Amino acid sequence: MELDLDYLERGGGGTLTVGGAPSLEPSPDSLDLVKVVLLGAPAQFVWSDFSEEYVPTDRKHTFYPSVIINEHLYEVKITDVPVIPYFPINSYYEWAHYRFYGLRSATAYILVFDLSNVETFQYIRTLRDQMVESRDMRNVPVLVVGNKQDLLCSNTPSAASGLQQLAIAESACGDSREKRRNIVNLVRKHWKCGYVECSAKYNWRVIAVFKELMEMIDALEWSGGGRSSEPPPDSSAGGSTHETRCVIA
Repeated sequence: MELDLDYLERGGGGTLTVGGAPSLEPSPDSLDLVKVVLLGAPAQFVWSDFSEEYVPTDRKHTFYPSVIINEHLYEVKITDVPVIPYFPINSYYEWAHYRFYGLRSATAYILVFDLSNVETFQYIRTLRDQMVESRDMRNVPVLVVGNKQDLLCSNTPSAASGLQQLAIAESACGDSREKRRNIVNLVRKHWKCGYVECSAKYNWRVIAVFKELMEMIDALEWSGGGRSSEPPPDSSAGGSTHETRCVIA
């Protein structure tokens, strides 16, 4: 698997630098565009840049990477939006309160919460419930992301290295660990959604988040009959050593 996340380091809020030259945000959206909306607390997690001082997303940011997965090219639109009090129940409310966010027309969603404060999961749980009530989610991938994995154990010594903090975070953390297990069970078994934990501060498993989402979208494309060729062999099904190839540029 090859994954290039250089595009995540390119700022500008709505512009994407390709080959050293800036290009304007594509408009209007093409019909085959994969539209991904990030909800929750995604700002520091989308950018490879981490700041100790939390700065919440105060306006919409849009990025247009190209993704190649299993030799299929996807044009992707990633929209990072400010915290919303509710998911619009119909197009009228979307137009009135979240114009141009593209919330109800998204191809997929990434819901981000803070692992060091599991109560923040209730916010994305409410959003997810509102999504199910307001639009058909049967063919809409949802990936739940637990960020700040490095802060799971509050008693971690400040002098410890990043690797030490991550190692300690993997150990038993009492009640917090039990709550995490309950969240994982809810997301995977009941919601039937993907789940990934990461640390934006140490850039740990951030790549896995986007790879997981694109694999979900790609699998849906195969199952929906969107391609005429045979799907690539599954490495988990009988001895194949094939690995999913995913390149973002």
